This record gives sequence, C-alpha cells and structure tokens, in this order.
Amino acid sequence: MSPLHPSSAEATPDNLSNVTIESDRHILDQTVTDPAFAEIEAYPHTGLFGRTYHPAIHGERDYSFAVVADGTPALICLCAPLDGKLSFYGMPLRFVGRRDLDREIGRAVLQSAFLHLDKMTEAQGLREVLVMDEQMDATIGDACYIRGGTKNPHPVAYVDLTAGPAAWRSALRKSSRSLINWGRRNLSICYVNKETPDRGLFDQYRAFHAEVAGRVTRSIDSWQVMYEWIVQGGGEVILAFLESKLVAGSMFIDGTATSIYASAVYDRAQFDKPLAHYPVWLGIERAQARGMKRLELGSVPTKGAVSEKEYRIGYFKRGFATHIETQSIWKWSINNAGTLNVDAS
Repeated sequence: MSPLHPSSAEATPDNLSNVTIESDRHILDQTVTDPAFAEIEAYPHTGLFGRTYHPAIHGERDYSFAVVADGTPALICLCAPLDGKLSFYGMPLRFVGRRDLDREIGRAVLQSAFLHLDKMTEAQGLREVLVMDEQMDATIGDACYIRGGTKNPHPVAYVDLTAGPAAWRSALRKSSRSLINWGRRNLSICYVNKETPDRGLFDQYRAFHAEVAGRVTRSIDSWQVMYEWIVQGGGEVILAFLESKLVAGSMFIDGTATSIYASAVYDRAQFDKPLAHYPVWLGIERAQARGMKRLELGSVPTKGAVSEKEYRIGYFKRGFATHIETQSIWKWSINNAGTLNVDAS
C-alpha cells in the first residue's frame, strides 16, 4: 500500500480536532493487519492479494488512509483512483470501521474521511465517485446523498460454506444436479495449488484463457501474482479435461475467510456439454476444506439491466447460491466547475 497524497497526518476541522488522517505507508501496512480490522484481510480484493494484484495491473495508485481518533486508528478507507473515478481500482471504495467502534466516534471519523475524500477529488480533478455503503449507522448514505449521490443495488451470489453439503445441494437449481453428475462421470480433473504447484498446468490455463477470449486480457505480471498466491495456499485452479483435452478451467482466490470465484473459461466448441457445473461444485467443496467461511460467486444482475450474456452468467451463478446479498453502491459525478451532479442512472 503506497499512498500518493502528501500529508501523513492531516488535521481535520476544529470540531474534529482529536481526529486526524494518517496515510503513512508503514503505519497503514501495520493497521490493515490489526485484528480490529480483520474484514480487510478476510476478502481477497481488499486483503494482501488485492493490494498486490491490482497494482500489477494498473500500477501503484493506492491512496488509502486511516482516520485516527485520540491516537487510535478508528477507520480505514480503501481507495485507489482509476480512470478519473474515486474508487478502489475501479471497484467502489470501502470504509472499514474498527470493531465495536463507539457510535459518536464513528460518525466523527466518517465525517473526517469524507472531507478528506472531497479534497482528494478536487486536487486530482476526479469526475466520478463510487462508494460501497456498509450501513454504518446510515452515516455513509447520508454523506453520499448530500453530495448528490444515487444509491444503486448490486445483488451478489454467495455460498455459505459453513452450512455444509446438504444445504448446498438443497440450494442447487434442480437441473444442476444431473449436470454435476455428468461432469463427475466424464471430466478428468487436475489442480494447481499449494500441494500441486504445477507451473506448466497454470500456464496451460493462462493460454487457454487467452485462446477463448480471443486476446490477452491480463498482464503477465498479474498472472504471476495469481500463481504465487495460489501456490502459497491462497486458493487454486481447477482444470477439467474431456478425452485428454482441456475444456474448462476455474480459478478460486482466498482471503482469510472468503473465497472468490475469480475467473472461469470454457471451450466454446463444447458448449453443448455441461462443462461448468462440476468444477464449480468442486470449488465449493474444496474452498470449505481450505477453511473458508463463504464463497463469493459474483454479481447476479436482473434481466434487462445488463447484456444477455452477462445476465446468463449471473443466472448460472445464482443456481449454486445459498443466498443473495444486495450491496448498496453510491455513485455521483462532478462537473468541470467542481459542483456535484446527481447521477440519474
């Protein structure tokens, strides 16, 4: 985490004189691993994996900071502006409050964080802001609303890995059960993980990904980050072969508690066969065996809100989910005069 803004202990207005902004890199590196902020490392994109992976793709853009109250870090804001947006590498920026944070202190530190973000937005000439609303006593929503933000629902599919196989089977779409069984009978499975750190197989997946996509979608540096994370125990790649030919691959990346269904690719010439179902089922089983508490399958948008392809991918994921969580994402734009515009999307 490498902050680019100049102040490492910027004071806030007089009514918040006991609250300061801390952006020193070494202090932040220690703070994000504090058990009081355990949810940061729990999720791969905000944990150490994400703080390594995203800079490998986009370069070092991390402006994350802590808000310190009475000498104690009370709140961390994860932000990394990208393409003119105040975000976290294109994803909504996130606020993570210290566990059991006093309500009044929580309000004060969030106010301070938003004031700091206002300054950052102006100083860098940013034109759009994306904020994840974690329902921190409504203060995030209030602050976004007065800045002209609109709240957009973002449904995400999850598997509760603590619930166990019976609950997973109960959650399955009825048609998926036979398709999983087809894969179990017909597909040969190989893994790349800590126990089998096969670089050749990993590179085969990387080449297959580019072949199916029709182009190279990720830099070699980002693939290197993923490989190193996986072989150190942070997830795995599941490869499926049909008659000795690679036809499907799925990658799962772990944080300390949450695994994400990070990528998947399938042989388009074999789309008449159910190639995806068995690897995802294996991903669920094996994520639990690695000690993960839940698996994030990804977004499940409503029909008409996205392209038909995106909707069908979401529909497939929904068929494995034990539950759907609807995240709230605030978005607003800023015009060239520096005033806020309500985003009407």
